[in-house]
Amino acid sequence: MSTRKKARRPVPPPKSRSRPDEPVVVRVGRSADLVAALPPMLGFHPEESVVVIGIHERDGRGRLGGMVRIDLAESPDAETDGVLAEAARERLERSAPAKVVVVVVSGVAGTAAAPPHLELVDAITATFEAIDIPVMEAVWAERIAIGAPWRCYHPCACSGTLPDPGGTVAAAAHAAVTGRVTRGSREEVEASLAPDPEAGGERRRRLIDDWHQVAVDEWLDDRRASSRRNLEFVRGVVGDVGAGTPLSESDIARLAVALCDPAVRDTCLGWAAGHDDRVDPVHAERLWTLLTRAVPAPEVAQPATLLAFATVDQGGGAVLTTALQRACDADPHHQLSRMLGTLITAGFPPETVRELVSAAYTETTAKLAA
Repeated sequence: MSTRKKARRPVPPPKSRSRPDEPVVVRVGRSADLVAALPPMLGFHPEESVVVIGIHERDGRGRLGGMVRIDLAESPDAETDGVLAEAARERLERSAPAKVVVVVVSGVAGTAAAPPHLELVDAITATFEAIDIPVMEAVWAERIAIGAPWRCYHPCACSGTLPDPGGTVAAAAHAAVTGRVTRGSREEVEASLAPDPEAGGERRRRLIDDWHQVAVDEWLDDRRASSRRNLEFVRGVVGDVGAGTPLSESDIARLAVALCDPAVRDTCLGWAAGHDDRVDPVHAERLWTLLTRAVPAPEVAQPATLLAFATVDQGGGAVLTTALQRACDADPHHQLSRMLGTLITAGFPPETVRELVSAAYTETTAKLAA
């Protein structure tokens, strides 16, 4: 197969973008605002879920930190409530929040004395208080939609109806900075990352195999030069995707193979952390999303893991977990996706994950520049 390809235009520096180390701070002053802000933070509207959010004290102010969402048990009992409470603690303890907020989203009817799932909230409260992390607030909402009822678990019995989730300050800031879409449900998120019909087609598989052969020949000749060429190709495609240019079959195949090069992949990981001024992280994330749908197994493990890392600051949202699952299903021995999954499950904060990636990015770019 010929390696000739039309040269892509130079990639100009993005005009504006948000870096992960420049977080958007959104004040959420009321219980209703906090509950309504969950969809943009999670990436979808949770249903029959308990969400525990870490609150960190910085410069005398509270900031939202990591969060964990867990499906509610269909038939709750004391043992199940204890297991769910321990799971939430294990996910958040490592990030050392100063306090936590608990939000239960459930259509199950409560009583006049308390909202539903009171026993679960009590179990979560006791589990976190045992490690000196108090529950600052615990709130129930029937669903997350405009006009939906909410109620506080505390003796104050505060209650009301929710504002429009799409009209909150948190939702507006999330959309403006990340460009991400809030899905209606977790199933909708999974469907948005499901393989395209062409992904498993014979033509695409043949093109990828052809590019694998090209890559082997180039690596044997000069692997560092090959990595540099492929990296520039990926960088150019990110710019094209940001401009709205569709991917060709040849683009998809070559990208699938290029990302199998650890030097290329590790450098692309750094793009999500804002390490390359020529690459807009939002446009890179858009490319990883397209490739997660377009590339067949086992190569899809590469873009799916890149997508997962690009969304790691969303507190373990549905895109992250769905992308990681795609990667692990496509290649059970894929070390990077397994490592990222272990870090997330263990409750490491996003800052720790970014530090590890930054170290790999620095080392890789130094080797390619040598």
